[in-house]
Amino acid sequence: MSSNNEKARAIIRANRYMSLATSAGGETWIAPVAYAYDEQFSLFWYSEKTAQHSRHIEINASVAVAIFNSQASSDEVDGLQIAGRASEVAPSELPVIVELYFRQSFTDEATRARWSKPAECFMGDAPQRFYRFKPVSVFKCDTECTSVDRRILVDLKAD
Repeated sequence: MSSNNEKARAIIRANRYMSLATSAGGETWIAPVAYAYDEQFSLFWYSEKTAQHSRHIEINASVAVAIFNSQASSDEVDGLQIAGRASEVAPSELPVIVELYFRQSFTDEATRARWSKPAECFMGDAPQRFYRFKPVSVFKCDTECTSVDRRILVDLKAD
């Protein structure tokens, strides 16, 4: 049987959308965003700089993420709740992150060609930015405890 750490990594790999919660100045907001991930399980998304959730992202902003399959039945449901830090992706990193995002998001080449944007669309005066979320603490549903809704701490980098 897979470890809970492996199951947590599988949840990130299997899904495409996350609920992103941000808060600043007493204002809290949650937004569904598409994401991609790297080998360290940092999560990447892009959005307009003026979007409510983007306006809350500062350097090392504290944010929270939930990832789950909303179509799963109660018997099959599993998901993650993640606290971490988010910041804008530096322009020097954009070519790699943009390629990673569009390759993971659109596996079909024809579809990817329709949706892909060059790195220049996310820097300078462009209205959109890419953001990176680095997990700090990751909790997974405890699927073995059915009498109480519990979460267990997992390590995305451990076996």
